[in-house]
Amino acid sequence: MKKLLIAAVAALLSANAFASIALSGKYTGTLNDSGTYTQDLTTTLVGASAAGAVTVTLDKDFAVDDMYVESTIGGIKFKLGDWSGTAADFSKLNASTTVGPITVGVNQVSGGATTFDASGSFAGVTVASTDITSDARATTASYSLAGVALAIEHAKSGTDHQVEVQASRHIGGTTTIDGTTGGFTVSVDHNQNVDNDAFEDGSWGGSVATDIGGLGTVTASGHLTSADVKSYGLSVTSGIFTGAFDKTGTADGVLSLKAVVAF
Repeated sequence: MKKLLIAAVAALLSANAFASIALSGKYTGTLNDSGTYTQDLTTTLVGASAAGAVTVTLDKDFAVDDMYVESTIGGIKFKLGDWSGTAADFSKLNASTTVGPITVGVNQVSGGATTFDASGSFAGVTVASTDITSDARATTASYSLAGVALAIEHAKSGTDHQVEVQASRHIGGTTTIDGTTGGFTVSVDHNQNVDNDAFEDGSWGGSVATDIGGLGTVTASGHLTSADVKSYGLSVTSGIFTGAFDKTGTADGVLSLKAVVAF
């Protein structure tokens, strides 16, 4: 797979000079209440030409996290390389195409199995399923009705069915072509961990956020596990800075100041 990726990159480079090279990334610095400052940086370089594009993502030590090439031929989009993000590195080939409202794709992991994905929008409902031929496939669905945004994810682990639910709604405020001002956003979730990035059976969480002039965006959040472990959070975001107080269970609360710059 690595030889195939190198060959594809070489073909793009030799076909014609890159029309553009784009740089983007995200810097995150965090100061905790012990006076310790940690920082992280993700940098992405994209070289694009008429033939396709090569993307390289670097970590804070400028080591390569991801590297892949994309090109479209005859209505079929090809993607070759490693785009596993912060997960364990692995290379694969993906080919996808769109037919009407449905996008279908096939993935071949280097030295591994072939999987199939499908996604599409039907009557306002957006559905996506990965590894659709597997009993352990993951399926997500999202829908917006009367101002309520609803997202559901189902996956199977062994014989257990894992269902995560999120819902949010902006209440009040004034909406114009430039966006919504005023009011507040209420969100609730079920069967998700406190970071909202993994399944956690029996848990409940939620948040309320609003913009306060001269102060910034104020967010209050809470989370309750099935073992009755409670987490609370209060944060204020203004510009690149977010000041936060977080407390989990009987542990002491933690103060932090975070700076985030996306470029």
